[in-house]
Order: sequence, then structure tokens, then C-alpha cells
Amino acid sequence: MHYILTIGGLRSQLNQTDIFSVFVANMIHDFEHPGYSNQFVVRTKHPLAIRYSDLSVLENHSLASAFQIIFKQEGCNIFENLNLSMQSMCRKLIIEIVLNSELSRHFSLITTLKTKLGNCFPTESLEDRILILSMCLRTSDDFKVVRDGRNVFTKWMDYMFDEYYRQGDIEKQIDIPISKFMDRSSTNKAKAYLNYIKVVSIPLFSTFMILI
Repeated sequence: MHYILTIGGLRSQLNQTDIFSVFVANMIHDFEHPGYSNQFVVRTKHPLAIRYSDLSVLENHSLASAFQIIFKQEGCNIFENLNLSMQSMCRKLIIEIVLNSELSRHFSLITTLKTKLGNCFPTESLEDRILILSMCLRTSDDFKVVRDGRNVFTKWMDYMFDEYYRQGDIEKQIDIPISKFMDRSSTNKAKAYLNYIKVVSIPLFSTFMILI
């Protein structure tokens, strides 16, 4: 995130509240992630899905759990020196940025950014700031796939599919349809990972490069 904001020159388009909020969002957006997809927790009626009414379940849980620590655990309130107005704004920004990290929102974010680019974007509006910050988090989160070195590439591919296969094993065990790319007996790991890069990562990075 620091690299993207600094080398990409986006700091000049953001204020201190934005920068503080996006760093916090970056740290907490996968907090207490159970290693399953939102689709899985909803289909299996997981307690988290019941609690959050099937809506952005894992992202809502990360937010609630992180803010529970920040505001209720002694010595953890990183907002305590901000006035109430700034606290409210930071919390709003963090919530929106983390909710936008859900993969189901990925393509709509890219489409929105493409539509806005070249049309006096960005303005100082809250909507535009949230869009920039959300794209920063999406790009930061996906940055691992373009780091130098084959070892880095294969390491993250293995991590991704270790998680996928664990979910697929459970789906098979409880006799529900196995999610795409999560069946260890039929998934070509390298081909599926390259497909992810082609469909998700490249459109994200190419659009983000126009922004910076």
C-alpha cells in the first residue's frame, strides 16, 4: 500500500484521513478470515452468514471484529486522538473500502473507474475518494501475483489452492456442489491460476495504471 501510494503518486490526491483509513482497511480487511468463500458460508448456513444476513459476510465480520478490538479493548483505540467528526469519517471510509474488497464487487469497481476516468476524475467528492481507496486496496491485495521471481509466483499459487482445496474437500464431504477450481481431483492448478491472473489481475492492474 505504501509503495502504491508513494510511487504511484496518489498521495497528492488524498488527504491524511484518506491515507490513515486505507492503511487501517488494508490491515483488517481479511481479519479472522476462516479460509472459506462467502458463497460457501452462505450455502452452508454458517453462523457468520446467519449473523450478517448473507450480505458480504466475511467482510462484515472482519470489520466488526476489528472495530470490537479497536473500540472496546484497552490500549487499542487508534482513533482516540481524533475528534468525533474525523472518527466518524475514518470509520465510514474503512467500512466502505473493506466492503469493496469483496471479489463480487471487483468488476463493478473496475467498470465504474473506467467510466469516470477522463471525466474530470477524481473530484474531491466522497464517492471518488472511496473509489480510489478501494482500488488501492484491491491492487495492494493482488500485488503478490506480479512480484519478481518464479518462487514468489508458485508460493502464492500454492497458498491459494491449499485454501481452495480445503473448502472443496468439505463440500465433497457434506455432499454439496464443489465450487469452481476447488476440486483437487480435477483442477489444473497452474491453468486455473493463470486464468485468475488473466480475468481478475490484468484488468485490475491495467485500469489502475491509467489512474496513477
